[in-house]
Amino acid sequence: MKDKVQTVGLIHTLEQCLNRMQTVGIIHTLEQCLNRTQTVGLIHTLEQCLNRTQTVGLIHTLEQCLNRMQTVGLIYTLERCLNSMQTVGLIHTLEQCLNRMQTVGLIHTLEQCLNRMQTVGLIHTLEQCLNSMQTVGLIHTLEQCLNRMQTVGLIHTREQCLNRMQTVGLIHTLEQCLNRMQTVGLIHTLEQCLNRAQTVGLIHTLEQCLNRMQTVGLIHTLEQCLNRMQTVEIIALARFAPAYRADCLSSLPVRAFVRVKIGSLCEHQAPLAVTIAASWSLF
Repeated sequence: MKDKVQTVGLIHTLEQCLNRMQTVGIIHTLEQCLNRTQTVGLIHTLEQCLNRTQTVGLIHTLEQCLNRMQTVGLIYTLERCLNSMQTVGLIHTLEQCLNRMQTVGLIHTLEQCLNRMQTVGLIHTLEQCLNSMQTVGLIHTLEQCLNRMQTVGLIHTREQCLNRMQTVGLIHTLEQCLNRMQTVGLIHTLEQCLNRAQTVGLIHTLEQCLNRMQTVGLIHTLEQCLNRMQTVEIIALARFAPAYRADCLSSLPVRAFVRVKIGSLCEHQAPLAVTIAASWSLF
């Protein structure tokens, strides 16, 4: 009958065909419709199928579309599904894509989501990934973000982690950075902290270093401060003295520097000079 109708020119398009078949009660469900049109060779690709079924009002939402296509075996993998949905303009943004995939139960975990997005080329950089995950509410805290990125192999070193966090605006100050690194167990000692902070350009001067360490409670006494500075070799106090000699420690430039920059930790200049002399053997 189908061939006959086509032969005499009564129908010319798939829309006409589908409408006629529905009218005379030949098909009742989308599954029957898709199977029929495939049988007579009217549709050959998923793109054609989606466009046609939308045109005649057989499907109305992406959820219906995905469920139907899966039912009749037109799609087998999420990759094919995403590529097809993009082709026919059903999804336009990663946010839409993620929401849809979650709605129809295609993805269940962030790991699956990231792997899929990478597979179909929806994300290319960690920045895009983080922004998108935040947009759709998949991550809420930096801790979750770091754990996830590490889980799916997106970051491998602390330097990469810090650089990325800075790039996407997740951290803005060294205080935030240090607190976060400590929270997720990335740093354990002050030495590690200072070295890392220097590596990513978060601190540049001793003044910044001391102020920051005091702010986050990493140093409490001048002795600790001097010992730490020696360990990580941030600066040499000798640059504030006229010569590399022990008696330079009593000079006015050194006393002024220590008194002003270290502040309340250095109330008494004489004991301070002795402490510095004992700590800095190069003098």
